Amino acid sequence: MIYFDSSALVKRYIKEKGTDIVHSLTARGEVVATSKLTYPEILSAFMRKRREGDLKPESLQSVIAQLENDWGELLIVGLNDELYPLVKSLIQKHPLKAADSIHLASALWLAETTKADVVFIASDEALLSAAKNENLEVINPSPRSSIPASRPLR
Repeated sequence: MIYFDSSALVKRYIKEKGTDIVHSLTARGEVVATSKLTYPEILSAFMRKRREGDLKPESLQSVIAQLENDWGELLIVGLNDELYPLVKSLIQKHPLKAADSIHLASALWLAETTKADVVFIASDEALLSAAKNENLEVINPSPRSSIPASRPLR
């Protein structure tokens, strides 16, 4: 199972560094999971790109439609009360932003609940470092430094 945070999943819809890797990961036939938080985060990224002139109005509507079409195919981890003790623990242990703590807690909760191996996909290096420290396999589709994937792409 692969878990995408918003910084990585947005690359499925907006062409940027790492888009090809994200497409190859989502095409492998594995269950793709994310947090319910991802929907507003990706919409916000789309709107920011539109305001900055990087996304034309017709392209904006197309990427929103793609996201909404894909949303029903994703395994969505809700923002449930079970996550909050884990979020608290992660924030105390790692220098995480609030949203990143929710993504990491969601992936860890999913791994524990399903007993599946979860590969954590993100583009934020601090988040990836925390995920590795929490014993998740990680992949950065657009690496900028020395945090390597802990599992080779197939």
